[in-house]
Amino acid sequence: MQPEILEKTIEVRDQLGAEVKRVKEAVVDAVDNGVVAARRAVKQGRRSAEDLVDDAEYRVKQHTFSALGVSFGIGMGLGAAIGVLLARNGRNGR
Repeated sequence: MQPEILEKTIEVRDQLGAEVKRVKEAVVDAVDNGVVAARRAVKQGRRSAEDLVDDAEYRVKQHTFSALGVSFGIGMGLGAAIGVLLARNGRNGR
């Protein structure tokens, strides 16, 4: 009886060891795949951002006065919004 239990225990241990090794390899592969995918996404995002900057520079060079007008309008709008928020905060802070 005792040798049979010992043999079964050894057999189960070996099976569990093999299964743990298989799961560990699967996890390592999944992590490696995730790292590669993240690096690709970062590279693609960087390229896209560079393309957007290049396009913006080109459009500003081609339409200088329009770009100045839009920038002025956005600056005025943001300044007005900040002024309203600060004035409202000043009234509520008392």
